[in-house]
Amino acid sequence: MKEIKPAVIKKYIAEAIANEKAGIKIKPEKKPLPAIPAEYNAAFKKDKALKDAFSKLTPGKQREYLEHVLEAKTEETRVKRVEKAIPNIKAGIGLNEKYR
Repeated sequence: MKEIKPAVIKKYIAEAIANEKAGIKIKPEKKPLPAIPAEYNAAFKKDKALKDAFSKLTPGKQREYLEHVLEAKTEETRVKRVEKAIPNIKAGIGLNEKYR
């Protein structure tokens, strides 16, 4: 609490108010979805329902699944991650969702 300085907080609040009055809007940068890995393309070719279910997911959920597979270092791990994700994708559940 000793590190929090009221003068600094007031300065930030005043800046936010001035920005709002001036109509300044901050738009977050949108990143495009990563390219679909070969492991997902192979799974989509085998199972059209999987491809349809994946396309119905929100872009954020799609990104989670794609990045999860792309982060794997070996092809074996990427294949396992895709196989593990298939039931959740078909259920419309995101990678990090515990309950739906």
